[in-house]
Amino acid sequence: MAGNNITIVVPCFNEEKNLEQLIIKLDQATGSIPGITFRYLLVDDGSADATFETIRSLSKTNSKIRALQLSRNFGSHIAISAGLEHVADSDAAIVISADLQEPPELIGELIKKWKEGYEVVWTIREKRAQSAIGKFLSKSFYKLFIKASGLKNYPKEGPSAFFLFDKKICNQWSRFKETNRMIIGMAAWMGFRQTFIRYEQNERHSGKSSFTFMKLIKLAIDSFVSFSFAPIRFISYLGIIISLVGFLYSIVLIWNKIFNGIGPTGWTSIMVVVLFLGGIQLITLGVIGEYIWRGVEESRNRPLYLISEQINFSEIDKKEHSID
Repeated sequence: MAGNNITIVVPCFNEEKNLEQLIIKLDQATGSIPGITFRYLLVDDGSADATFETIRSLSKTNSKIRALQLSRNFGSHIAISAGLEHVADSDAAIVISADLQEPPELIGELIKKWKEGYEVVWTIREKRAQSAIGKFLSKSFYKLFIKASGLKNYPKEGPSAFFLFDKKICNQWSRFKETNRMIIGMAAWMGFRQTFIRYEQNERHSGKSSFTFMKLIKLAIDSFVSFSFAPIRFISYLGIIISLVGFLYSIVLIWNKIFNGIGPTGWTSIMVVVLFLGGIQLITLGVIGEYIWRGVEESRNRPLYLISEQINFSEIDKKEHSID
């Protein structure tokens, strides 16, 4: 099944200080793999530094390098999607980050699994370059997400953004239209034969991660809203439970008033109930709003991304993906 043409997709956002070392590492890793032609597709996700200028300079001395410059920062998952949609002539695509936290030396292991017949090969971090709180939150998220989404083939430890997709997956990628997307969840939903390998994550080579806490929160919300109705189901159950409790409590109050002559007393207890129910209602509206907003956003049918410049693409490729 395996061919001999692989594209390595690298999403880049403010990575000018990492790119030269990344290309050296990729050349070293791929140079020891015989019988396969490699290309590097670097996707500049609207960087504010000299990332694209650095890519342009590197492409002049390395014919393997192709590049896309997106018109603005669309987010790493959309940048990866842009890359995957531009590797149609490859037999497989490997996605790796530009910060060298994921070791390029594992590329050979990914290809080995692919040649065994697997169409999706994930990597699992045995050792994460994260704080203890970050590790705890990541594990908690993956556990809840897998249970809520029902994606049985999603690795329970949570795969990293370093993986291999067979051309079957890449050729289907443009069929997905949602703008709020989670690449790994989408691939797990697609099915196909999947496996994983383990590794220890390195420290970031240079600079700071662009994944802020708020971006991680957004990714978590996108993941649950895109692949699970659990939040809606949860607030439905919560509403039923609160309604039953309120109904039973009203019976108790009526009973005490009629038979015991005891009426409800206490401003504090009334306020606690009002504030509690008000909080539940606001949470409910927020959850429903997340689903409604995504529906409205998708209905606009805007393009997923726009390309402002391409490097080392043929004229045919440029016309196929033109933004004019």
